[in-house]
Amino acid sequence: MSPSVTQQIIGNVCAGLATLVFLVPLQRFLAEWARREVSNDQWVAPALYHLVPLWLLLMVALLCVTASGGFDWIRPNRPLLYALTVAAALALAAVSFVFIALYIRPGFTPRGLYSPVLHLVTLSTVALVVVSLNPKLVQGSFVPWLHRSWAVFAALSLVACVAFLGYRIMTTGVDGVVGITYRILNPGPSSAEMRAEIARMDPETDFQSLLWRTSQDAPDDVREAAIARLRSHPRFLERLSGELDSGYVEPAITFLMSATLTPAEQARFARPARSAMQRWVDRIPAHNYTTKENLRNLKRWGTEVFRVLPGKFAGTGVDFNEVIADLEWRLEQ
Repeated sequence: MSPSVTQQIIGNVCAGLATLVFLVPLQRFLAEWARREVSNDQWVAPALYHLVPLWLLLMVALLCVTASGGFDWIRPNRPLLYALTVAAALALAAVSFVFIALYIRPGFTPRGLYSPVLHLVTLSTVALVVVSLNPKLVQGSFVPWLHRSWAVFAALSLVACVAFLGYRIMTTGVDGVVGITYRILNPGPSSAEMRAEIARMDPETDFQSLLWRTSQDAPDDVREAAIARLRSHPRFLERLSGELDSGYVEPAITFLMSATLTPAEQARFARPARSAMQRWVDRIPAHNYTTKENLRNLKRWGTEVFRVLPGKFAGTGVDFNEVIADLEWRLEQ
């Protein structure tokens, strides 16, 4: 295997750019979405925005490795190797997408299970390209071992993708696979569609649904449209106070965190908001009755609320310090 200068330049530049995409914007994206309470697929489009260029760069780099003879030990002729290289890159991109999904929406599993796999898939591919196109950097048995280990994992990923597609075709037909692809590429309604839906909602009967649409996860224009629609309720102050006094406080607190409150709203909601958060803190389960991941999620949400909420009600005379101290005490037990 003796890569040409052109192959080295193209492959190394693509591997370097892919590493940069992975270590900076993609990690920033993962950190941002890990802090959110995700209940929809709005993360899909930004995930693909990072993942597609990352794996296109790595695909080009892997094709440079193939062109230099890096995979000739597999035996098939060169055109078939090119096809297998493209298929392997697509399969590894699919695996990366799955682990990003698991990382962002881990359920009751530890999020730490998924990040190492995501790093391993990407960085091992970068390492394969670098040592293959720069043979003087590393010599000995490491290079063949890396080639074979990566090839085995890529082959398993490809088999898993083919098996999944085959299963979906058998159970749902081609339309099922097309539907999955469409949902991935079109993860949700556009901002204009969401604003139109909000305009059709009745603040009397859809009050809580509108509250959820004021989440920080929503686009700014959608959030502002939901806030305006809520305030069109003829008894908005009384209705939101009632939501804060009810058992399920998260939607109303979501509104308070997102909206710029008027003086009348500050005066009306300060004490109900404090009481609501005290009830929320009181309901935090003991450590032996829940998972560590759930406690981390509760801590993340509570910390964010108390970072924002006291400032919203500054000057009203309502003190949140006791509730904050209670939250810290419960999470430390």
